[in-house]
Amino acid sequence: MDETATPERTQFDQMLFEEPEATPAVDDDTFRLQGFEDNRLVHAATPLLGLVIRIRRLAAFDQVPTLYQQVVDDITAIDRSLIEQGYERPTVVAYRYVLCALIDEAVLGTDWGAYSIWSQHSLLSRFHNETWGGEKVFAILSRMEQSPERYRDMLEFIYLALCLGFEGRYKVMDNGRDEYERIINGLYRQIETWRAPDREQSLGSALDHVIPARNRLRRGFPIWGLGGLFLVAMGTVYTLYSMALDERMKDLLSVLDQLPT
Repeated sequence: MDETATPERTQFDQMLFEEPEATPAVDDDTFRLQGFEDNRLVHAATPLLGLVIRIRRLAAFDQVPTLYQQVVDDITAIDRSLIEQGYERPTVVAYRYVLCALIDEAVLGTDWGAYSIWSQHSLLSRFHNETWGGEKVFAILSRMEQSPERYRDMLEFIYLALCLGFEGRYKVMDNGRDEYERIINGLYRQIETWRAPDREQSLGSALDHVIPARNRLRRGFPIWGLGGLFLVAMGTVYTLYSMALDERMKDLLSVLDQLPT
């Protein structure tokens, strides 16, 4: 770990990388995102995806303000890094929106997060001036599915977010689970068209990858996560740039209008 790391950063890293007593140990020296190693959007968010898994497992957590600020710093760093790597700004904004919505839903779905500072200042409100992303995440997905070759990385990232348990509007809809599973299956089939020919085995069954909503806090690390889509890297700390936001993002709908189709 960086010798200049602050106590707050160290505490955050411990939450990301140290195994709690109740969590089964993993044999691998580092977690890996198997099957998506070449996806830079997935790679950039790997520590935060691991955080989502751990958040869903935590029955209590008393350092929410510290966690919140470190996640904000990490997202800001990721945003800058992806722009430097050449991703189009509208794509990065859409990516950040999905990432914020995923983390917000995980935190606010816990007892300790629902009544914390996070409920008053969500990541979506911080970065996008919105309070709930349950609708727009699927609007982003729908738009990008129109140009799958152009938005492969984003489609794979959204698929991973859904497998991690993001439900959005379908969590509160009557019979929403059926539509949710239909979306995951459709996205899975798209990804298979470009992923399966490159390896001996396919992704497997799409719905086998999804963590059941009622069991996410009780099952430990999901088997599909350990053996399939993502074994999340916990060996190294994602490099921070310590950059503040230069501007407030425009409303996501106006950004989506810029996305080529």
